[in-house]
Amino acid sequence: MAMSDYKSEVFQPLVDRDGRYAREAYSFTLEAFEYTMQRRRAMGQVGHITGGQLCQGIKEYAESAFGYLTKTVFSQWGLRSTRDFGEIVFALIEAELLSKRDSDRVEDFDRAFEFDEVFERQFIYD
Repeated sequence: MAMSDYKSEVFQPLVDRDGRYAREAYSFTLEAFEYTMQRRRAMGQVGHITGGQLCQGIKEYAESAFGYLTKTVFSQWGLRSTRDFGEIVFALIEAELLSKRDSDRVEDFDRAFEFDEVFERQFIYD
């Protein structure tokens, strides 16, 4: 079963426990993880991905899915910065939906990019 096939009920315990993020944020993060893994495999890169690499994949996946509405969608889901994706990833790890290396830290997601810079200004000048 593809990660994107998980029903939203899988994420409800995470939403209930934390409350900061909508179920869709968890689902999107898993979908973006799968997208990132597929893109890396297509380039001949296999294995573990870092927080920074996942943030890049999230950015690309979000732009293709939501375009200029990305920041608005993320805001509705409770996402304000790339750190939020780190918090979600570590919740997914705790729920055993993802795994990590000992060296992985939530701080790896800090300031990977600024939402305003990537999801607003880029569309103003396009």
